[in-house]
Amino acid sequence: MFGMFNQLPSRRVIVRRFTPADIEDFCAYQSDPQVREYMRGNPMDVEQTAEYLLTQSALEERQTGSWHAYAVQHVESGSVIGDVGFYLVSENEGDIGFQLHPAYYRQGFGLEAMTTFLPYVFETLGLERVTAGCDQANSASIALLERLGMRRHMATGSDNSYHYDLARDEWLAKDL
Repeated sequence: MFGMFNQLPSRRVIVRRFTPADIEDFCAYQSDPQVREYMRGNPMDVEQTAEYLLTQSALEERQTGSWHAYAVQHVESGSVIGDVGFYLVSENEGDIGFQLHPAYYRQGFGLEAMTTFLPYVFETLGLERVTAGCDQANSASIALLERLGMRRHMATGSDNSYHYDLARDEWLAKDL
């Protein structure tokens, strides 16, 4: 049986559900041009962010066809420094993503957050496979996805992204 989401602690971060109180921290990184460089769409304004965080805080964890975002809280400061999440495509498959405040780039926080989060995705939710897309110019995210053990597939046509996938069995066999 699937459990309800609880906080997922690691040495330097806690992955947890968003709350409406996270609005200031979320806006601080989500609207940063460095964070948005490889992302589609525009940053949310404060009103959109408040609605988004309220929705995320109450979203049923197995709801397909929805993006499920989780706050990455820095243990030492208590601030939300980014988020991880997945779009639940079906009962068995999700498309993962992540973003961090630029002050925490290239320090291993993304890897720590994702290696804390993926056991929840694979073991608790029981997904069989996760996928990810990444702009070919986003070398930091490419490196993170590959450190997670995801397999890269070349884009076809006019798509400027690499596509990645990782099966649960491959994740469980990987020693991070």
